[in-house]
Amino acid sequence: MSRLVRNGALAACALALTESAWAQVAAPNLQNFPNAGQILRELQQSPPESQTPTLPQQPPETAAPPVRRTRDIQIVITEFRISGNAVIPTDELQALLFDLRGKRVGIGELNEAAERVTRYYHERGYTVAQAYLPAQDVKEGKITLIVLEGKIGKREIRNSSRLSDERAAAYIASRAPAGEVIRGREVDRGLLLLQDTPGVGAARATLAPGADVGSSDLLVEVEPGAAYAGSASVDNFGNRYTGQYRATGALQINSPLRLGDALAATVLTSGRDLGYGRLSYQAPIGADGLRVGAAYAATRYRLGREYAPLDAHGTANSVSVFGSYPLIRSQAANLYASAGLEQRRLEDVVDATSTSTRKRLRVTTLGLAGSAQDSLGGGGISNVDASLASGQLDIESPVALAIDAVSTRAQGTYARLSFNASRVQRLADRDFLWLTFASQWASKNLDSSEKFTLGGPTGVRAYPVGEGIGDTGYLASIEWRRRLNDTLQSALFYDLGSVRINREPFDANANNSRKLGGIGFGFYGMAATADWRASLAWRTSGGAPTSVPASGGRTPQLWLRANLPF
Repeated sequence: MSRLVRNGALAACALALTESAWAQVAAPNLQNFPNAGQILRELQQSPPESQTPTLPQQPPETAAPPVRRTRDIQIVITEFRISGNAVIPTDELQALLFDLRGKRVGIGELNEAAERVTRYYHERGYTVAQAYLPAQDVKEGKITLIVLEGKIGKREIRNSSRLSDERAAAYIASRAPAGEVIRGREVDRGLLLLQDTPGVGAARATLAPGADVGSSDLLVEVEPGAAYAGSASVDNFGNRYTGQYRATGALQINSPLRLGDALAATVLTSGRDLGYGRLSYQAPIGADGLRVGAAYAATRYRLGREYAPLDAHGTANSVSVFGSYPLIRSQAANLYASAGLEQRRLEDVVDATSTSTRKRLRVTTLGLAGSAQDSLGGGGISNVDASLASGQLDIESPVALAIDAVSTRAQGTYARLSFNASRVQRLADRDFLWLTFASQWASKNLDSSEKFTLGGPTGVRAYPVGEGIGDTGYLASIEWRRRLNDTLQSALFYDLGSVRINREPFDANANNSRKLGGIGFGFYGMAATADWRASLAWRTSGGAPTSVPASGGRTPQLWLRANLPF
């Protein structure tokens, strides 16, 4: 009992000090007080793509080739004798031709039977297999059919990329071993994994007749990619209290050790109030797409504007290791599995009240992310990703821990489930529909670095960054884009989102939910190698912003971004 009393006394004293200082500040809302966790979460959000991705063309409808029929020779089939097949059992191929037994057929129908076997091979990924009818004397209706499955003969790798010759060859050797039957999907996977590798530009394969009957030699050309890739951008996507106008620079060095590795750095600043930096390194393990890496990120901030009298500042540092593996990698569909471990250290200091809050989080995340192209309607691309995070929050400051014990009770273990989906649908040659959905579920009240946010350029665009923060929620958007020319797109959009502020409410008198909506228009453009975007959005539901003072909640809300790759 004495411990509860002591914690309650600490909490009461801390709240009294905070509220005393707060009374001297014309700030909007104590609940929305920005801290290291919230700022870190905002920095992790990425802006939407500016340009419409290349969508698959809808293939024209083609009629099946006519069966070549002839009355010159008529045979009553009693049996098919199939040879040359190894990867597909004879019984399986015989079943394809069962309906022809006992029928009187001509040469055209027999050729169609061979084409039927060939198509069956192709549908299963054996793209160079060929079935044919050899010259033969037919006796008692027994037909011989030969299958050339198409085996790998010699392999030649012409590599001019930054990847070592041994590494480049390994990607193909693992998917197309010499002497094995050629599977187009396996070769495609190897080529795509090569193209995904930093330091590689393009990878192309060519088949040529091999020395042995039914074999093909494989020539793979691997072209060089850029030694580095970078970008510089400016935007007004920042938080009002740490600087709305930001500059970002990013640089990635491709394959510095000729392993297919990558060294990347990102820096972001809004001036004196916000600085962020991240350094990461990743490398492949083996030649089947598995990649692992590590990263370090550091953030420092200082609150300005209405919060300036509090002299509030802080830091957020994180160390992480991560890995990903392509379960499916093809032109039409992809599926990646990922895992990560991250440790964050957060500190918030309010000099006006002489308080400091230190927290540590350890988070384990497992995820799946997939994409698929299709010809539905006019063609489209769908993306989906889901992740499950399990974390441990340790509040290291006694006063903050005492306050947490009588309020949010975020201390301890938690789970967080995230699900996101999007669809880009072609409506006409120049018109596209973008549909996006994001959601989060939490097992308990979360730390600010793990919360779901509605407002901002990646959410409900009619509201500022930091608006509508909660433990669970969803966000949906529909956007119609029209390609005005090769370098300019227009857009009309509607955004809607809702959050449950606290998974487990601790104040029965407080509103524990928020629903925001907005409508607007924008433009996405390119100028030389640069890209830019601009949008205006008006509130349709949710009322005035609570994360900024009345004078700071602009209507409409304007978002601007310009990016220059190099």
